[in-house]
Amino acid sequence: MIDANSKTNRFLEAIEKYAEEQRSEMQAEIEAFREEQLKAANEEGTAAAFEFIQAQKSEFKAALAKETALKETRMKRELFEKRSEMAQSVYDEAEKRLCDFTATNKYREYIATSARLISEKLGGRKVTVSMMERDKELEPLIRGIFPDCTVRFDDSIRIGGISCSCGELSIVIDDTLDTKLEDRKRLFVETSGLVVE
Repeated sequence: MIDANSKTNRFLEAIEKYAEEQRSEMQAEIEAFREEQLKAANEEGTAAAFEFIQAQKSEFKAALAKETALKETRMKRELFEKRSEMAQSVYDEAEKRLCDFTATNKYREYIATSARLISEKLGGRKVTVSMMERDKELEPLIRGIFPDCTVRFDDSIRIGGISCSCGELSIVIDDTLDTKLEDRKRLFVETSGLVVE
């Protein structure tokens, strides 16, 4: 009976050992499978996360570029408006000073000098002299320099000065303060660097 027990025990031990080996193999396979699945899931998750991050990054870049462009446009517009206001303020001040100048004796001298220079250029030919109504008191001075002239009062001259046209030569010499100021404005805009790009 001992032999039978001993055989049974050895058989049971062999079964137990075999079962333990099978269990260990199964655990190793399960662990390998689990590792493989984790690795695959990790790789898949990393790829998905990378794609998600790239998509978010692209969206962020696009939104940032749009916001930057809008801000830049707004800032350029504000800068242009500020520069325009500054330039207009300078022009308004210059126009005011020119208007103040027309109320001085130096203005009378300025008109006389301007008329003499124009008369020399035109060689004493018949001219039409345009001036503003406010300068009517200077008409005798003009007629003294241009003996053969027609004087007309022009509402488009707002600041002062004279403009002469000679039909014989088909030319107009505009020496009004209005035109000089406009020429200065154009020169200022062209050379000031205040153009917004």
